[in-house]
Amino acid sequence: MAPNRNNNTSSPPPSYQVFLSFRGPDTRQGFTDVLYHTLVDAGIRVFRDNEEIRKGEYIGEEILRAIEDSRIFVPIFSRTYASSKWCLIELAKMVESKEYSHNKKILPIFYDVGVNDVKLKTELYTGALLIHKEKFSTDIVHQWEEALRDAGKIKGWALKDKGFAEFAKEFVREVSAELKVKQKYVTGSLVERIDLQDALTMLLDVDSSLDVRLVWIHGMGGIGKTTLAKDVFNRLCNHFKHCSFLLDVQETTKRKGIEHLQRQLLQDLGVKAADITDENDGIQIISEKLQNRKVLVVLDDVHDHQEHIGKLAREASWFGVGSRIIITSRSRRVPAFEGGTVKIFEAKPMEFEESLLLFSRHAFGKESPPHDSLDLSKEAVRITGGLPLALEVIGSKLRTSDRGHWNHMIGTLQKIPARKVQDRLKICYDALDWEVKEIFLDIACFFINEEKTKAIYMWQACDFEPELAVQELVDASLVKLTDENKFRMHDQLRDLGRKLVRDERLKHHGKPCSRIWMHEDALKVLHDEEMCKELKVLDLKRCDLLIKTPNLSMCTKLERLILKGCINLVEIDHSVGKLKCLKYLNASGCSNLREIPREVCCLDGLVDIVMTMEGSFKDSNKLPDSIGRLSRLQRLRVSLGRSRPPSSLGDLKSLTMLVLSWSRMTGLPESIGGLVKLEFLSLFFCGGVKELPASIRNLKSLAELNISKSGITQLPDAVGNLQKLKVIDMRGCVIRRLPDFLGNLEKLERLDIFGCNYLQDIPSAIKGITSLLEVSPSAWDKSCERYWKLRVQLRKWGVSPFSGFPF
Repeated sequence: MAPNRNNNTSSPPPSYQVFLSFRGPDTRQGFTDVLYHTLVDAGIRVFRDNEEIRKGEYIGEEILRAIEDSRIFVPIFSRTYASSKWCLIELAKMVESKEYSHNKKILPIFYDVGVNDVKLKTELYTGALLIHKEKFSTDIVHQWEEALRDAGKIKGWALKDKGFAEFAKEFVREVSAELKVKQKYVTGSLVERIDLQDALTMLLDVDSSLDVRLVWIHGMGGIGKTTLAKDVFNRLCNHFKHCSFLLDVQETTKRKGIEHLQRQLLQDLGVKAADITDENDGIQIISEKLQNRKVLVVLDDVHDHQEHIGKLAREASWFGVGSRIIITSRSRRVPAFEGGTVKIFEAKPMEFEESLLLFSRHAFGKESPPHDSLDLSKEAVRITGGLPLALEVIGSKLRTSDRGHWNHMIGTLQKIPARKVQDRLKICYDALDWEVKEIFLDIACFFINEEKTKAIYMWQACDFEPELAVQELVDASLVKLTDENKFRMHDQLRDLGRKLVRDERLKHHGKPCSRIWMHEDALKVLHDEEMCKELKVLDLKRCDLLIKTPNLSMCTKLERLILKGCINLVEIDHSVGKLKCLKYLNASGCSNLREIPREVCCLDGLVDIVMTMEGSFKDSNKLPDSIGRLSRLQRLRVSLGRSRPPSSLGDLKSLTMLVLSWSRMTGLPESIGGLVKLEFLSLFFCGGVKELPASIRNLKSLAELNISKSGITQLPDAVGNLQKLKVIDMRGCVIRRLPDFLGNLEKLERLDIFGCNYLQDIPSAIKGITSLLEVSPSAWDKSCERYWKLRVQLRKWGVSPFSGFPF
């Protein structure tokens, strides 16, 4: 289905997991329809093409994007599949996309044909290809033949005599397992406690749809309640259309409010949650919108019954019949669950053999201890009392220790009462170097569920070596990193870290707290002169009630000021000019901020300014004329109003990154050529910028240029002087031709021209580029014949044109 060519929206493309390719007249009204809805009902995002309504002779951007975006491709081979040029184009693109990405997979379905038909060993598909040869070149048809043969080699699914619904359910289970769309990650080094999983599964009794059931899992911290809940959730999630796992309910409520969890719960369960403005709205929507939905919900680490359960899952009538609610808590006290069935499950310590296995995996990396370490290992296991967290942390610590340290640590552990889990964990904390301890405490107070990259910048500014320190904490099992590169920490370790920070203050009477992690406490501190003097980091992100920053003149040691997402902030107090130690200022997403105070330009130590706005913002945003005084500034990311940046911008001799994305300015000053150290320049979505200044030729260090979605109509010859340029990103530009000088840019690795709908031609000089050059097929002349000819031509030059492109 061809998209509107004049649509220049900034909305992100839809995200798909499965792409269905099929011949409409053969299967649309029957099999494909059943398969599509079964996939969607399982929570899988599916793209289903409609070849019958295509217009023109080109394959649309939406289809190409959907193929690139999807992880699983499902060609449904039917009698006339090969008669459709669109099906063959899609298949060739799927095969190609799979070649360039190892995490993509093709799952063919043989609807009413055999494998030999697809392998072109019969006349069924070969006859269709002969007809295509009358309209298309030999090269194009050869590409289609190769794609069919490649797909025929893949073990697929034959429909045979199975009913559509039965087949669809089996197929969707395979797809769900491949995608792991609902399952939660459980580290492979843990010991699966199958007996506990079986017992909990029996209590849940998901095959009985006569009630709404709540299972309360209680036990001490570190005993493995969350892991058990994850294991059982992964077991059962495919039995439910709608599932939600809310991790760290206690911590998330403190940081982001119960409304955040209410929104997440509703979104997970397929209900729009944008209307929630306070917790009462959340209660009303949850109680009304989920009544007819059979759901599986886990609320992990619940402390406050009234605050958490009362506002997320108070009554059985809020959920559809057959729903199951799992709650983990340290408390034995079970709340009322009106109208539903309540079952209680106690998480108990591991048996000795299980404990020894888990300890051995972390201490030695194998299933059992070496013979000469068996006695010490058994003693360590006995002391830890079968708590998985303690076994993991202590085992990880001993892995890098010599025998003498083993004896010392075990001797220390023996003196600590079994019930004092945090004191046992503190032994591993005490063994860390000072710098690693500081980073551990920072993570415990500030960075749980936050991206690693943000924290790294802060620690580097403190002259730490954070990468090594974080790796040491991960190796010691004190910190974990998720697939999204975010920090995770067990709640016992988090509580330990925060207790150490509080104890530090009590130990030194009158000494300010070194870390404050609650917004309310931070604002109180700002009114206390003596605590402010020691403050180094002030993070007020997403403080919706903040209109103006307080007087900060007493915060003389402040290094980082974070105001990100303060949507009602209209002014940064002029006292910011007194923060002589400030290195990092972030006010991104502050859509009502009027201006950057000129006093900021007095901060000689400032290294990083972030004030980007996506979408609409007040138009008065501008850089102070004296911005050039910031001689140490390395990164400037800001969205500007309609006025041009001041000429002093070119005086920022230390600048390596300049991001002016989402700016409404009409152009860049000629002085930009003075940015001799600039490596990255972004004008993304700067529609008012029509041309690049000639002085850009002087940016000798520039490695990446992003002009995507800008108003730039051509690349000036000056760009040909940028011999360090590796990436040119011009997605969605109105440029009509590519200049010949691109062939002279020896280090150019990627040219992203996705969505350049006006681009007419690619000059032959491009064949001089010997690096892997990423471009995208939608940029070519849209006729099918032209598309495939260019594809073949670029392959002959040794250039792989369709290796995937970022969105």
